[in-house]
Amino acid sequence: MSATAQISARISGETKAKVEAYIKARGVKKAHLVEAALQHHLQALREVPEDIVIPSRLVLTEEAMAEVAKRIAQESRPTEALRTLLRD
Repeated sequence: MSATAQISARISGETKAKVEAYIKARGVKKAHLVEAALQHHLQALREVPEDIVIPSRLVLTEEAMAEVAKRIAQESRPTEALRTLLRD
């Protein structure tokens, strides 16, 4: 059996609620869930090429967010490339 270590991390209230709901529904220990999640994440980081990993959170400047909002608000027809992609 390998030695264990304790870690401490701050998480959002939303994430904490999701963890609590999961462990209650599945009957697993919180330590087991955290260990499994970390192992899974670390394995993915080893095996998946770094250039195709999409971060779960993106931080935009005010200017970039304004551009995103402007493009979302625009009504535009899908390009032929997009139609082909969705058709196939």
